Amino acid sequence: MKRLLLLAGALASVLLVSQLVMGLLLAQGQVKLRVAHQHTGILTVVVTLVYIAGSMAVIASRRNTPKP
Repeated sequence: MKRLLLLAGALASVLLVSQLVMGLLLAQGQVKLRVAHQHTGILTVVVTLVYIAGSMAVIASRRNTPKP
């Protein structure tokens, strides 16, 4: 589970940076990237939500053990 969360977090950060770059290119007039920007945005949201849900599940499943 830990490796899956690390992979999802890394993928989410790469997708966020690609969204930024494509957004800047679109602002400069490269209209060809509009569909790619939309699809990458949807994928970014899905991967980020999987990462958040997985992280919350791992945190919630930890047992509170008192330290000696």
